[in-house]
Amino acid sequence: MDNRYKGGAARMDALTGRQANLVLQYLKGVGNKRNVLLWMLGITTGLRISDLLSLRMADFLTATGDVANSITIKEQKTGSGRTIQVAQVAREAIEAYRENISDTSAKLFSITREQARRLVKRWCDDCGLTGRFGTHTMRKTFATVAYENSGGNPVLTARITGHANPSQLMAYIGIAPAAELGVWHGIANAFK
Repeated sequence: MDNRYKGGAARMDALTGRQANLVLQYLKGVGNKRNVLLWMLGITTGLRISDLLSLRMADFLTATGDVANSITIKEQKTGSGRTIQVAQVAREAIEAYRENISDTSAKLFSITREQARRLVKRWCDDCGLTGRFGTHTMRKTFATVAYENSGGNPVLTARITGHANPSQLMAYIGIAPAAELGVWHGIANAFK
C-alpha cells in the first residue's frame, strides 16, 4: 500500500483504543488540561485539525451554561454541517479546561496546525508507540474505533465519520470488510 495521499501528504497511523487511552493517561499525568482536551476532542469527535482548532468554548455551552451533549459544526473541508455527540469523557475535559477560559468566544486552542502535529507526535513517542503520527492520527483513531464499535458496519460508520460512502471509509481506515474477506476465503477454499 502506498504510504502517501495524492499531493504527497504522508498517511498517518491510527491507534487502537488501548493505545489512545495510554496517551490520555500520559496527558492526564502531565497535567496540561489544554492537551487533554485537544486529545479527547480529536479521538472522540473525529474532527479534522482545522475544525478542532476553530472550536470555541461557546460552541459547547447550552443557553444555561452547561456543556452540551452534542454540537453542530460546519466542516471547513466539506462545507457540510455535522452534528457530533460529545462523549462524557470529552465533556469532563471541557469542564476541567473551562476554568482556564475567561472569554468563551475565544478559540480553545491558540496553536497552529504544525504545533498540534508536533504535539501529537511527541505524545505518541513519549508513550513508546511506533508509527507515523500526527494530527490525522486522532481522526483515524476515531474512525477505526467507531468501525469496531459499529460491529463492523461500514455504512453506519461512514455516516458517523462523515465519509461520503462506505468504500471511501474502508480505504481510509485500511480495513477490508468481513464480508469481502469471507468471499476471498471462500474462493481460496473452493480450489483446494
